[in-house]
This record gives sequence, C-alpha cells and structure tokens, in this order.
Amino acid sequence: MKRIVWNGNAINVRRGNAASLTLIVIALLIIGAVVGVVAWMSLIRNPAEAYRQQSDEQLIKLTGLGQPVSNSMSDRYTDANGDLIADAPADATKLIDPPTLYFSYVPVDDSTDFKTAFGDLMKFITKETGKPCEYVEFESVEAQLKAMRDGKLHVAGLNTGGVPLAVNAAGFVPVSLLAGDESQGYYKMQIIARSDSSIKSLSDLKGKELALTDASSNSGYKAPLVLLQDHGLRPGRDYTLRYTGGQDNSIAAIASKELEVAAVASDVLKREIGGGKIKAEDFRVVHESGQFPSAALGYAYNLKPELATKLRDCLSKFDWKGSSMATYFANAGQTHFTPADYKKDWELVRRIDNEIGYAHKLPE
Repeated sequence: MKRIVWNGNAINVRRGNAASLTLIVIALLIIGAVVGVVAWMSLIRNPAEAYRQQSDEQLIKLTGLGQPVSNSMSDRYTDANGDLIADAPADATKLIDPPTLYFSYVPVDDSTDFKTAFGDLMKFITKETGKPCEYVEFESVEAQLKAMRDGKLHVAGLNTGGVPLAVNAAGFVPVSLLAGDESQGYYKMQIIARSDSSIKSLSDLKGKELALTDASSNSGYKAPLVLLQDHGLRPGRDYTLRYTGGQDNSIAAIASKELEVAAVASDVLKREIGGGKIKAEDFRVVHESGQFPSAALGYAYNLKPELATKLRDCLSKFDWKGSSMATYFANAGQTHFTPADYKKDWELVRRIDNEIGYAHKLPE
C-alpha cells in the first residue's frame, strides 16, 4: 500500500495500481479547482459585482431615474380655469405693485451678455409700465425662483426645463417663447460627439463619459437621461457622467477636445456656432429628440392685474427689429416672440420631470 496525504487526510492506494492513482490525483485536482473557483466567487467576484451593482443603483437614484414622482401645483396657488397656471390672488391685499421691476434671464456664470441682450426690452418695459426695470443676477435657478416666489423678482426668462418648476412652485406665468422663422419657438435636444470620436450612434456610448449640465436643464440633463433609458442605456451600468454647469461650457469643452460627447439644445448650439465658439466641423450629431419649446419669458402671478396686462403686452408685442435682442439671438435664428401655451407646449417636459423624479419644490 502507498499512502497519499491530501489536505491533511491520508489516502491508501495499492502499489502498482498506477491508473487508479492517476484518476485519484486528477479527481483531487478537480475538487481543488472547484473549491478555488467557489472561494474566488464568494470572496472576490460576488462582492465586487454586488458593489458595482450597488454603485450603479446609487447613481441612478442620484439622477432621479429610479424615483419617479407625480408633480402638481403648490398649495400656495389656485387654478380655477384648468390651464395649469396659477390664478392671480382673489384677495387684493395679496397683489403686489412694486416701484421697481426686477428682471432676470437664465442664471449663468457671467450675465454680462444677457444684460446687454435684454437691455432694449427692459427699456421698453420701463416705457410701457412707467416703472424702472433692472437686471438681477442669480447664481442658480433655485435662487432665481425663490426670489420670484417671495416677490423679489417680477419678470423672468427661464430655460425649458425650469418652466414647470417655476409654474408649480414659484407662481411663474409663461407668456412668450423665443421664436424664429424656422424654429417657430421650438428646439431639439441633441447628443453631439467630437468629430474625431468613434461615437456615431447611441449604442457607441457604452463605456463612455456623457457631459450633462445641471438638474434643472431639460436638454442638458433630464431629456437625455430619459431618452437613453428608453434605448436601454442607464448611467453607471452603461456610461458615466460629468457635469459642466452649463451648455455653453459643454459646447466649449467639445470644441477644445476636453470632452468627447455632450447633451445640448439645438438652438444654443446654433447660437454658439454663429458666435464662433465652435465650428460645425468640430462635432457630429449622434442623436436628436423630438421638439421642445424654447426658453420662455413671463411674470409673477401676483402682480396687480393692470401691471400684469402691461407686462403681457410688452412680452408679446416688443419689436425685435434693430434691438439688442435681435443682435444677440440672431446666431440662434431667433427673431421674435411667439405666444406660449404652457399646458400643451410643456406636456412632454412635465412627463420627463415625473419620470426622472424631478420634484417641483423649493426650499422654504
């Protein structure tokens, strides 16, 4: 008899039975391999896979995709006619008639260009209302809307994605869209990639980094996340994210080749091309959505009716020809105001907000 020791256990094998010995050794090696694989899966692979899955799920929660909501108007407001916009207060003591009208457009890092662009419109508002109109800067959409809710901002221009939040939580009354002869007040969300990138379709985004802006942006954040999910692509699992803070930053980073792919609005992209910030040959459009309404201008719901009427006229009838607005927005092909229909125009935007869990609430 020959004795073999395996993992501390003695096994007796008859001498001369080489075939039996070989089979036993092979069997023991197989058993050892299986034990090793099980140990690797238990101690290394499974925990790593569980951690990756947990990280992906956490990222999805952070984007809001995993937590849909059902938004509605704040209890602060009423909507008797069903147009989804806050009615003016029935109590006259809650109406405001500010001595100075404060105006602001979409918050950006530097508002110098916007102050200049809307200069002639603010002069027109002053002329028609008899009240000084001053531009106010805000560091975020949240700060801008809190000011409107609290009566410190009276006239505003908001990006597409910020309008439903403004209507439901800050009493914003949309009046006009920025329109052009071709766009008629609408734009598309586009996912663009550097022209030297290998990304040519949505499926090529797997394993890549997508540049988004901030959670309030429809075309720069919410719409691309929902659209990609509709195509089976989820953040974390299929692609990673980077936040640039603004579409102008995303476009500039594509032009400088700092970024490979980004989500932007077609009208903003057109404006940046016209302004020489990026060239058409610097990028390709990988995918584009259906139509969304452009940025909207409007006023606070609780202004005195006479003042609200004058402002509605200003934001509807202002003649862009030869104005500072015409100069600034010419690069985007926008030339005039067109009426906003909040209930119809923002229907898709509201659905996207609900799907991505973008709650229409502001801190008190």
